[in-house]
Amino acid sequence: MEIIIVKSKIKEVVGDCNISKDFFESLNEVAYLNLKHTEEKAKANGRKTVQAKDLFVAEHVEAPMLIVKSKLKNVISGYNVSGNMAEGLNQLIVRIIKEAVLTAKANNRKTVRSIDL
Repeated sequence: MEIIIVKSKIKEVVGDCNISKDFFESLNEVAYLNLKHTEEKAKANGRKTVQAKDLFVAEHVEAPMLIVKSKLKNVISGYNVSGNMAEGLNQLIVRIIKEAVLTAKANNRKTVRSIDL
């Protein structure tokens, strides 16, 4: 599976928590699956371009860019990728990470694990 998340940037989002190896792998898989889902939405709408609106993204959150933009085209095959797709995916992944951190803290842990996703 293509690595589309910058592992070293995750620490900027999790703050004072630690990150387990399985968390990074699972998070990358979540990002990958969300990209594949955008292909389905674009196809269902008769489009040849995947767009950020194909992802569910709420309000904008300031965060470091975790997504390797150049890798998106490798994951999305047969479709064009809109200019805002990387930012939309980044927003979604940051939101998922923040929720995972809250879950870890609620379970009295300082290490974020894949089970927190």
